[in-house]
Amino acid sequence: MKQAYKNMRDFWLDVRNLENRRGVVEVGADKISVAGVEIALSDGKETKHLFLATNSLGDSSLYVENNSPSGLGGMIGGHGNGALQNAAAHMLAYAGKLTAHMQKIPAGSPLPPPSAPGWVRLFAVSKEALFHAEFQEVEVRQTDHPFYPFFAYSQQTLGFFRTQTGSRPEAKA
Repeated sequence: MKQAYKNMRDFWLDVRNLENRRGVVEVGADKISVAGVEIALSDGKETKHLFLATNSLGDSSLYVENNSPSGLGGMIGGHGNGALQNAAAHMLAYAGKLTAHMQKIPAGSPLPPPSAPGWVRLFAVSKEALFHAEFQEVEVRQTDHPFYPFFAYSQQTLGFFRTQTGSRPEAKA
């Protein structure tokens, strides 16, 4: 994992970054403030990652490992894009409902990346814990999968990022 990508990923996974911000809402029984998805992508022989996160303030970010000098591409979204904010809020709400079905580790613990291309890791972050679950992408795309709504809203949010910029983020630079 490239350092610039890791830095931005770690920023979103540390809910302490929200401590002094007004309007933070804690969702669900486990008081989730941040939720998202990380997807492993194949770029030739190399695995790269896409990381999408949102918080309860309506902020969202999308980061992609790429071949640029920094190794990072990204977009900030949410404010001013009602459709993106709505999809992200639904993703956060579903994350808050699913924490009982996710692995729980202490807040501040490292989140394992997805195992391999074709795998996704869904996550939710509270002040107390980091919750996560990993699935094959084809599995979680099935409408009867319990995590389907969470994943589907993450994909809608990703789609709104694409329309916001008029482009599609790529794993290659």
